[in-house]
Amino acid sequence: MDRINRLVFEHRRSLAAIFTGLAVLAALAAVRPSTDGAAVLVVRHDLRSGHILAASDLRSTTVPRAALPSHPLGRGAAVGRRVAGPMRAGEALTDYRVLQDDALSGHGPGAVLTTIRVDRAAGPTGLHVGDRVDVVAVDPSGESKATVVARDVEIVTLPTTANERDVLPIGVVTTESIALALATAAIDARFSLLTS
Repeated sequence: MDRINRLVFEHRRSLAAIFTGLAVLAALAAVRPSTDGAAVLVVRHDLRSGHILAASDLRSTTVPRAALPSHPLGRGAAVGRRVAGPMRAGEALTDYRVLQDDALSGHGPGAVLTTIRVDRAAGPTGLHVGDRVDVVAVDPSGESKATVVARDVEIVTLPTTANERDVLPIGVVTTESIALALATAAIDARFSLLTS
């Protein structure tokens, strides 16, 4: 026993350095991120409701799989989307945290959605969302000749249920000035559509 005590006493500094090194390695292993985590997209800074996400607003981080939110968004699905409500820095992006695409998605900042009423008998059959049409104003009394009010506008909404009414509500994307011209023409005229 004296021999062991003497050996420990003689090498006490070396043993202390070894045990200190082992303690440091154990501490580092405890704080090292888990390798079974998952990457998730979070916002870099606080965002206001309605903010349109840019790549600079986002960063990726790793979270434990148990903390992974349902339906996380990837960078491609997040950039360009509008935040549905205020977000704090570090909050994960999910499908509920951004507004869903609407009829104006992909159109320029000056685009407006305008609903026009088109005579069923005067409109072309087989219309689809995405079709481009000319909107023609026709005087019901026949005193004025028909005029094209809007050219090459895109149809973005159609009635979802079949109806037997004479007039169909159709949503088209226009500029504000064309939307005002359509509203003015609708006072005295009926609309029909021309497709090319």
